[in-house]
Amino acid sequence: MVNKAQLFSSMNRVFHWAGIDFRRFPTRDQRVLLQYLKDNHVTDCFDVGANTGQYAKILRASGFQGNIFSFEPQSAAFEKLSRSARSDARWYPYHMALGHTDGASVINISKNSVSSSLLDINEFLIRAVPETAHISQETITVKRLDTFVREIRSTNRLFLKIDAQGFESNILEGAAGCFQQIYALQLELSCVSLYNGEKLFDEMKQFVEAKGFYLSSIESGFIEPKSGRLLQVDAIFIKAL
Repeated sequence: MVNKAQLFSSMNRVFHWAGIDFRRFPTRDQRVLLQYLKDNHVTDCFDVGANTGQYAKILRASGFQGNIFSFEPQSAAFEKLSRSARSDARWYPYHMALGHTDGASVINISKNSVSSSLLDINEFLIRAVPETAHISQETITVKRLDTFVREIRSTNRLFLKIDAQGFESNILEGAAGCFQQIYALQLELSCVSLYNGEKLFDEMKQFVEAKGFYLSSIESGFIEPKSGRLLQVDAIFIKAL
């Protein structure tokens, strides 16, 4: 018998890498996460790599009523993100990337937008999904997460979602000064190198666990179309209280 949840996830990931995003409203793992956030008074979601606001819309439709801070450095994607956020008084879009430094950098823009990254793309990924190829660049603003939290004077508990195409470790490095405020993490992690210089699943898992989190769930992510090889997963980590 076909597992409908797995089938939907696989279909969505194929469309996602082609630049289309649609998702089934909350999975079991997402419901567990949302209940954890509610039970532990986590009021703020930091949506890093927001693109046009797909994840924030899902989070809101799934019942999250807190503040959503969405970060997107690409100009075209940010314009759409801003329009989506206008009707939500607790959704705050920011035209910037998060990273391990404060300053400026250059982002590589992919044909499908969602695969754009501050890192150079691996040729293996381009061969697997041609739509991921970089076609242009933009100069962008980059800020550390702990700098941003300090600037807005937030003392709230945070849920940090990162979908940054290999730049996840840099963003976590930039959160060093506010890690005590983070209670849950959702990370897109690679099992094989898709972007040059990215840290892979095992190393990222060890880093997050050393910060006092445990792995709550893994959802199968991107699968190489020809071989069926698992390339990426979505991992949720919860603070061990």
